[in-house]
Formats: sequence, structure tokens, C-alpha cells
Amino acid sequence: MRFCILAACCILASTSALAQGWSGPFQLTNDTFADVNPSACPEWVTGTTTCLVWQTNRNGNWDIYAKFCTAMNGNGWSADDSVCTDSAEDVNPAVAACNDMYTDSAGFWCVWERRESPITGGIWSSFATLGQSWGAPVQVSGYIHTGGDSADPRVIVIGNFDVDTAWVTWTSHDTDGWHINYAYHAGDSWYGPSYAVNSPDPIRHARLGRGREDTGYDCPLLVWENEGDVYYSEYVDGSWQARQEVAHSDSLDRNPDIISHTWFPMHVGPWVCWESVRDGDTAIYGTAEDTFSVGRRWCDTTGAGNNRSPCGTPALYTTDYWNEFAAIAWVSDRTGNNDVYARTMFSDGDEYVDNNSANDINPTLTTMWLTQHWCVWQSDRSGNWDLFGGYIYAVGVEENNQPQATSLKPMPTIIRGMLHVPAWGFMRGASCVMLDISGRKVLDLAPGANDVSRLAPGVYFVRLDAGDCRATEKVVLQK
Repeated sequence: MRFCILAACCILASTSALAQGWSGPFQLTNDTFADVNPSACPEWVTGTTTCLVWQTNRNGNWDIYAKFCTAMNGNGWSADDSVCTDSAEDVNPAVAACNDMYTDSAGFWCVWERRESPITGGIWSSFATLGQSWGAPVQVSGYIHTGGDSADPRVIVIGNFDVDTAWVTWTSHDTDGWHINYAYHAGDSWYGPSYAVNSPDPIRHARLGRGREDTGYDCPLLVWENEGDVYYSEYVDGSWQARQEVAHSDSLDRNPDIISHTWFPMHVGPWVCWESVRDGDTAIYGTAEDTFSVGRRWCDTTGAGNNRSPCGTPALYTTDYWNEFAAIAWVSDRTGNNDVYARTMFSDGDEYVDNNSANDINPTLTTMWLTQHWCVWQSDRSGNWDLFGGYIYAVGVEENNQPQATSLKPMPTIIRGMLHVPAWGFMRGASCVMLDISGRKVLDLAPGANDVSRLAPGVYFVRLDAGDCRATEKVVLQK
């Protein structure tokens, strides 16, 4: 019998968010060589650990390094960890999490570009299980480019319950035009490459994330810039769909990014953010959840310098459950040099993450366990390029007598006849039971795995009761 979750409900709790600013900045790398192009896991990381990767020339040529960070621990970044150190020029890394929300462990895929000549190169990958070393680099594909263009690879892991597939995209350019290529890893092998998008005109800033094929399962989503407009395509039913424009404007739109929800079905997102001059200045815009139309102007300070290079991460705040499911960071020169700014639920307006006199560029955002956002960027404040970061918590701890919608942590999930109940639900002496459609209790549930393989197919409810914290979730058992 195969079981799966088909729906999730709203969870009520007694915490509310407290206004707060960004903590930091903290210097995350510190050597006499350049640390550039940081990339963090852009989606929700359902465990308590995320990953950051970047390129460095500390060994005399470009190599790929990584750090791990633990949530709810202030500055929880680990020591530097090498992903790939060899004589080749390895650049432009990206990273994505392969989550295991039941055991609080995770794996991470890192991909990057290896430049082999002025016109050729390859896409390489490595996998690390949390707490272990990165695996030996494996080539995903070769590529051809002209004019010094970067392949700029991206990676996302699409996990539908017990199946995880890593998808990689990158840009190539040859005599036939411009292409976005893709490959995927399923089982123990890479498959591809194939073309996702072809164009006679230059393709810039291609980004990869999670789309929604329907309300229950995820699919890869691509966005990119093409001749001053932003387009998207989803991978549905075994093929990439015809490109469609994101929030049409006659003005210049560029540098898009995808804000992806996590893989368990929370029915929120994705969103796209980008920079545009449609209001007469250079500002940051975003779509209205998954409608791909303009939802809001994220940079709310009119005429305040040039705002560019946006990045985003999902967010879920206790005080505003149905709004602002995203945090956005970007670079602005409004004070005369490049600084990092952000908008979150706690911001009445544009809020600086770092506004020192140095140049701060290439921000990247990540969120762990729905509770802590980290922004990391590169800065020349120490005389060479190093990485700096700051964090803000997405939830507060102030008690409130009125129940409010709070961050959705993973509720029970059924895989291969076992109902998995995360341990968080049993704090403060909670009880958890499974009810049938009539409301009759059929099973007392314990933290971890619960055998439900003997129950008849149908609709059931999991009810958690922890005093002032109550939640109910519908699950459907199917053959």
C-alpha cells in the first residue's frame, strides 16, 4: 500500500513575531586572497543546517569552498570546507539542499563551472551528506561558450515525498545561438544534457527553482533575461513548456531570481523578483506568488539610487500568515557606494543589512527551519574580497493570548506505510492521535515512525494537542 499526504492545514500557536533588525555583519572568510561569488541554499531548509559555497583563489587558482550553518544559534557558521581543489579554474558555484525532515539530517549538492579553454568548459558536481566530506567531483556535462560568457550553473533538488531528483541548468552559446541546458541526477547517475530553452538572442542570468505542476507536487522552474524582458518556463509532463513573459513591461527588466518554497506541499510560492526601470528609477519588483504578474514593488524608497542584483528566500511570519511569504535582499548605491538592503516582515521600509563605506555586492539569502534568515555577500572592506553575513529571525518568542497562524513546520507524513511524526510536536507534553472521518480515535501516535499499514484506505486526521498549541491535519491513505 502506498500512502501520501495530499493536503496540509494551518497550524495555530501562541507565539508572535517581534520587531527586530539584522544582526551583524559577521566576517565569514578572512584570508589574503579573494573569496567571491557566494551562493547559499535559496529555498527553505527543513532541517536546522544550511550550506554556503563560493569560489576562492587562496590556492593559487580558483577553487570551490563551502561552509555549513546551524539555525537558531546566532552566528552558527562552521570552518571552511573544501569542495574542489585542483589545478583547474573552478568558478561560479551554486548549492541546494536535499532535505530529510524526519531525522534532521541533510545532504547538499554543489555544482560549478570548470573553465578548460577560452571557449570550452564543463559543469561539475559534488555531493556531501551533513557531517561528512564532499564527494569526489563528477562531471555533469561539457559546454561551449564564446566571448568569455559564463555558464553560470544552478541547482535545485525536487523532492516529492521519498524521491529526490537534483536538477542542474546552465547557459551555453554556440553558432546556433543561445541555450539553457539541463541535466538531472536520479538514482546514482546523471542524465542529459538536453536543451531547455533556445534563442537567437543572448540569454542572461538564468535561474532555477521549484515551480508547481499542481497543488501537490513540484517541478523545475526556469527564469531568465532575454533582450530586456524576463521569461519563465516549467518542466511539466516530461518537457519544458513554451516560454512566457513575467509581468510584461516596455521598460528594461533584468537580473531575475526565483524564490522557491520547500518541497513538502505547503501551497505557497514560487515567486520571481527582478530589477526594473518601469517607474522611472531602478527598483526591485516581485510577482504575486505564483501568478507571474507584478505583486509589489519591493524597493519602496522612490528614487533612492540604483537598486539591483536581487535575491530572495521564502519567509513565513507569525503575525501575517497570508502575506509577505518572502524576504528580499539587493544592492543599492543610494549612499554613494554599494550596500546591501533588504525587506522583511519587520521592515517598515528599505532596511540596510550592511551600510559601511566598502563595496558590498553579490548578496545571497537562505532560510533554515522557517525561523532564521541569513544574508551573505562579498565585500572589499578588508582590502580584498571576503565574505560577510548577517541574520534576522523570522519568529519571535513573545507570548500572546490570542492564537495566530505561525510558521508551518512539517506535520506528519506517510511513506511506505509509516506515519512519521516530527519530534517538535511533542514538546510541552503534547498528545497526538489519528482520527477517522467520523472523528473516532483509531491510533495513538508517538514521535518518529508509526505503523499505519493495517488501516483501510480513506481520509484521516492527525490531531496534535499541546495545551494552547493545537493543530489538525488531513491525510489521505491510498492504495
